[in-house]
Amino acid sequence: MTVSESIIKWLYGFNMNRIDTDIQKSGTGTYSLAKEPIQDIKSYLSGRKEYTDYYTIQARLSSQTDADRIANNDFGEKLSKWVKERNKAEEFPIIEDALVHEITITTPFYMGATSTNDSIYEMTIAVKYVKES
Repeated sequence: MTVSESIIKWLYGFNMNRIDTDIQKSGTGTYSLAKEPIQDIKSYLSGRKEYTDYYTIQARLSSQTDADRIANNDFGEKLSKWVKERNKAEEFPIIEDALVHEITITTPFYMGATSTNDSIYEMTIAVKYVKES
């Protein structure tokens, strides 16, 4: 299982329906997880390596009315709170052959691209984990 798949499986705990990998599908109420082109790596004398990977969570939500946009912000606030609570409780994604130490929000939930009927809302998370070489 890839790191992306592990994070998606973990995000299902927030009751999001299908989450696609990398590509945001058209249609309101769709979600995706895309890996950012950044990876921080710390190497230790023991041979272990600490990785920090960054992922963008995207949600395509209806944004035609002010009530829609308020509901979308509520969704984002609840998702942010859920991620923070999981981090504090050390309930992390399970990554094969690795030990996750932290999952944090690096960019808060915000409205990105918009169209006539809906908008793509995004937030970025960082996952820090250790692997033995």
